[in-house]
Amino acid sequence: MKNEIKYEGDLDLAGLTIPCYVLKNGTRVLSGRGMQNALKMVDETTGGKQSAGTRLLRYLNQKSLKEFIYNDKGQDHFKPIKCFRGETQINGYEATILADICDGFLEARKHIHLSPRQEIIATQCEILMRGFAKVGIIALVDEATGYQYDREKDELQKILKLYISKDLLV
Repeated sequence: MKNEIKYEGDLDLAGLTIPCYVLKNGTRVLSGRGMQNALKMVDETTGGKQSAGTRLLRYLNQKSLKEFIYNDKGQDHFKPIKCFRGETQINGYEATILADICDGFLEARKHIHLSPRQEIIATQCEILMRGFAKVGIIALVDEATGYQYDREKDELQKILKLYISKDLLV
């Protein structure tokens, strides 16, 4: 059975855009390439030019990071999901994987010396996680109070963009 995309949009993280999807079965998916870009995973061998989306797995499988990234997770946890918009295939990841990756990088930063490139990614992870936490609590309050029905459609993205933009300026 194909993982058909039912809804799609773009998650705007202060100018870093991650295409996102909801599959017919309710799974929330983020574009692999979009996640790589949001995490500033630049492919140094191509001068930072776009690649087919393999940088993410290369970073996840770096020997120095593996124990922190995978921690209590199996290899399949970070397996890409093949989604389809008609006949077009999109490779993505279950949305909460972005937070798992960030957790792994932040944990690694506490315990080992990171390379300069890994440190850039860890800093980006910290910025994203802080923004996600703030938006998460706002979304929970909105849901508890019923305000999610009255707020603007993209209000949470605007709030996230604001928090991430502030951190990027520091």
